[in-house]
Amino acid sequence: MWGLVFALSLLALFWLGRGLWWHWYEPYAEARRLNLQLYRVKRQGAYLKLWLRQPDGLVLPKAGAGQHLLLYGTDLAGKAVSRAYSIASDCNQRRYYQLVIKAEPDGRLSQALFQKAARLDSVLCSYPRGHFSLKPGRAPVVLVAAGVGITPLLAMAFQAIRQRRHVTLVYQARNQADLLFYPMLRRLPAFTLVPCLSQPEAGWAGRAGRIDAGLLFKLGGVSAQYYFCCKALMTEKLICDLSILGAHQCFNEPFSAAASIQSFSIEMDGQQADSMGQRSVLDALIAASVPLSYDCKGGSCGLCKVRVVSGEYKQVLDAAVHCGDDEVLACCIQPTSALVLTSLDAEAEVVSEPVPPLTKAEPA
Repeated sequence: MWGLVFALSLLALFWLGRGLWWHWYEPYAEARRLNLQLYRVKRQGAYLKLWLRQPDGLVLPKAGAGQHLLLYGTDLAGKAVSRAYSIASDCNQRRYYQLVIKAEPDGRLSQALFQKAARLDSVLCSYPRGHFSLKPGRAPVVLVAAGVGITPLLAMAFQAIRQRRHVTLVYQARNQADLLFYPMLRRLPAFTLVPCLSQPEAGWAGRAGRIDAGLLFKLGGVSAQYYFCCKALMTEKLICDLSILGAHQCFNEPFSAAASIQSFSIEMDGQQADSMGQRSVLDALIAASVPLSYDCKGGSCGLCKVRVVSGEYKQVLDAAVHCGDDEVLACCIQPTSALVLTSLDAEAEVVSEPVPPLTKAEPA
């Protein structure tokens, strides 16, 4: 009898502590920032590799494999901007974070970093965040990456290898020059690498063409866990085809959601938008010129948080910030019915203060 009372008391204390964390400490933790030393920069074609560490030599906050950092800075016009970048380095070591950034043609922060990174000594960023992680178990792991999507999956590969799990990475890229970390990947122990090039050069002896579910199922089978970091349409098709074959343990971190093919009305503060052809509620609001603060458009900055008054929606991206009851990030959802939203007061936003720019340290 007393044993049952004791167990129930421990369970009640656990849920009380979890509730206090969720409602009080987690929003505070999300707002904390790190000013890290940018001690190494390397360019590889359209990609920029950055190494960040604590300027005082202390260990970095613990990151989980698959998590990301939100970098704060300014674009080439001097306007504040933040973007999320996955941590590519082994999260078992805590002396540095490695990021890989692709120079997107319309990337406000990536274009600025490509021009300024070599002259910067410090970078302002968030603590590690994000929910894309390796699931526990002993099942084989099949990682499916496209382009810069290798970054969170590389950290997962390191973790799965330490767990003595069978790890296979299927890596889609345009050509061999776009295979990030290729020399290192070929040397990893207890690891199978399957590069797949869509535009291979003459003499390429590996696999050519596109990844398909048949290849993945042959490599992993029914029991494997499949992890995807690819474009939304590619991810959706592969997961759908794998489910038909009988593989149902599929987890993904898409670069962005696929565009909606349904038309649902979206009302926010009395103004109207429509979901047709838009990747998220936020994109629909922007297209209709409905004012709403936003920055990263990927679920990390928290600026587009709104309250749902009525209607149904589906989550298309995972939010990396805390949302209260009836609160969502507009960039992370698509409506599945007519949707009525209301904006939150500026004081309730996760990031309410001006974002300092990336800075160059003054000479000693």
